[in-house]
Amino acid sequence: MEERYVRDIYHKGVIFCHPDTPLQEVIRVMADTDVHAIIVAEGEGNLPMGVVSHTDAISHYGQDLSHIYAREVMTSEVITVPEDAPVAQAAELMLGSRIHRLLVVDEKRTPLGILSTTDVIRDMRGSKWVWSIG
Repeated sequence: MEERYVRDIYHKGVIFCHPDTPLQEVIRVMADTDVHAIIVAEGEGNLPMGVVSHTDAISHYGQDLSHIYAREVMTSEVITVPEDAPVAQAAELMLGSRIHRLLVVDEKRTPLGILSTTDVIRDMRGSKWVWSIG
């Protein structure tokens, strides 16, 4: 198998929220967009302060989400991977860190998108269909 790179398989684009965004709004965006992680930053172009994942959010199930804010539930450590890293290296980073997604960044550490374990699994599968007409 030829070496594959993060740039070939990650989801381009990042959804940001402000640290003072109510968790209720973060969850609405997650549910409506089928996104599993929202990056927390002071604004687009600023370095990420954290990430709110499904796991961070569901720990507040049954609570009044309008009075809980992204900064209170986010995971502060945002683990990044360059878009030119080999997928194997990114997979090792996810395994070693026990996480399901990495923030993909360029050489200036600007967020570009998200690489998830699902992206890696889909890449491992290869083409969905192989047709042979003979």
